[in-house]
Amino acid sequence: MSLLNILKEQLSAEPLLSATHIVVAYSGGVDSHVLLHALHSLRQQEPRNFQLNAIHIHHGLSQHSDQWQAHCEQVCASLDIEFQTANVEVQSAPRQSLEAQAREARYNKLVALAPANSQVVLGQHQDDQLETFLLQLKRGAGPKGLSAMNRAWVVHCPLQSGKQVGFYRPLLDTTQQMILDYAQQHNLKWCEDESNQNTDFERNFLRHDVLPILQNRWPEIARSVARSAALCAGQQSLLDEICHEKLKPLKASADSLHLPALKQLSQSWLHQLVRYWLSELGIQSPSEAVLKQLKPEVLDAAADATPILQWQGWQFRRFDQQLFVIKAKPVIDNQVLVWQGEQQMLLPGGIGVLHFEPCSQADAESPTFDPIAGDLTLQFGGYSQRFTPKGAGHSKPLKQWFKQWGIPPWVRNQVVLLKQNEQLLGILIQGAWHPAQDYILGTRDAVVIEFSSPSEQKG
Repeated sequence: MSLLNILKEQLSAEPLLSATHIVVAYSGGVDSHVLLHALHSLRQQEPRNFQLNAIHIHHGLSQHSDQWQAHCEQVCASLDIEFQTANVEVQSAPRQSLEAQAREARYNKLVALAPANSQVVLGQHQDDQLETFLLQLKRGAGPKGLSAMNRAWVVHCPLQSGKQVGFYRPLLDTTQQMILDYAQQHNLKWCEDESNQNTDFERNFLRHDVLPILQNRWPEIARSVARSAALCAGQQSLLDEICHEKLKPLKASADSLHLPALKQLSQSWLHQLVRYWLSELGIQSPSEAVLKQLKPEVLDAAADATPILQWQGWQFRRFDQQLFVIKAKPVIDNQVLVWQGEQQMLLPGGIGVLHFEPCSQADAESPTFDPIAGDLTLQFGGYSQRFTPKGAGHSKPLKQWFKQWGIPPWVRNQVVLLKQNEQLLGILIQGAWHPAQDYILGTRDAVVIEFSSPSEQKG
């Protein structure tokens, strides 16, 4: 079957059939160029109910990046295809490859730029699937990893409520040779990324040094491996259905699981369900070595212990008979900050921001103070001091109130104590205001304090 017929069949089925916009992730390389040209040709041959767009992501990782961007723009102009381009900045980070970071940045930008409910089509093909399978095999992956690349998936845009974008790989059953034959037949010109020749990258090492030997011995290996990947994907789908049902009674909250129930699971089910739970939360699972530490070091730790198991910026923590997964944040040592009249104060440890605004009418829901009465200080730590919350008939150390209120240890570290003239006005716990019993609302022309988390934007 020809490449055009393969695409024609897929345009007649979901998810492409109902897409109002089909967006080609257009790098300028031969794969995405052929995909763009073939989709354009099919629209020319007969009417199609979709808008064809192209998006080029400029990584700036090559000295030729500007030339590739200009090439893509020219090709789209010649085909009368709507073209968008955007720059992304990729910075090296420990324990993460530059290739992986560039891929994540590219997908994030594609989701942001693509129209809502569109399908972003990618140019990966059967030979790419073979490479991905072998890389996952080398890493010791299970069925999920050996499923290799998904054909279709949906991403929800975190910055635009309700927006979702579909991703689809229509060439996954197409060989690289079919793509090259199409390009030569239509006299296409494309960009060659010089980094594709660098065998220091694992994928390039496979492509240039390993796969030619395998394909020479077994010409059908790409097709066979694609079938194995599809079988693994099917098995993983069945396993996910079971995990979904088994996880329901284990959930204590969105980000926590019941500890006693987890401790009753076999090691295999414990690891499987934790991986599935993390995938629901959009968190990359830790390695098998880290998961093996979960039960002995966290679940089975002494009742009065506060164990921490960390990987790639995330932590497993235990509190109140629940297992939590939280974003790792730096521990804030005992600190005292003094307000100097600024409109905003950035709190340490990435907790958030305090905004100070003049107010003509006191608000009981927010801390309000009179700056003329003395310096306002923000204190972290010192939770042994006594505190009488509004409505309580007695005082006791803050740490005892934290225990009574069920405040986890990692949240206690971020509690802000607001003081004026050494008097504790109240405390902020994740932005919630808890005034002291003898706290008096500020007078007219006082200042109100508002809290915003790092994810919030204040206009």
